[in-house]
Amino acid sequence: MPGVTRSAVIHGVSPKELYDVVTDYPSYPTFFKDFTRCVIHEKQGNVWIVEFFAKVVKEVSYTLRIVHDPEQLTTRWTFIRGRLVSDSKGGWAFSEVEGGARVDYEAEIEVNAPLPGFLKKKIQDAILNRSIATMFAQLEAEALRRRG
Repeated sequence: MPGVTRSAVIHGVSPKELYDVVTDYPSYPTFFKDFTRCVIHEKQGNVWIVEFFAKVVKEVSYTLRIVHDPEQLTTRWTFIRGRLVSDSKGGWAFSEVEGGARVDYEAEIEVNAPLPGFLKKKIQDAILNRSIATMFAQLEAEALRRRG
């Protein structure tokens, strides 16, 4: 399954502030530009079932089982079901560094749809590479905006 791993240091924000943004799924469309809607279907303690809708070349949707660890400031997800997306796993981790927070992100995603191979690759690339490039900047901007 194609995947991506990215790390960055974001200055001027705490790991907890970033974790709070990443786990505010219903708000994703306001700061992660590719998402059109996110719905939390179920919460059982630290395990949430969340459905994501995004516009990346075509409309895609997928439902993930996300395990949250608010003490370690991590999330880990596994795939439940999707439209155009047929598998995904990954997670976020936030840790303190001098002057800010380190962000570690990893994701794997499989697109399996009755589409030409070049279009499937374009969707995967849009999700894994192009959107990730701006995601960290959008995450930082939202954390700073929430701080006031």
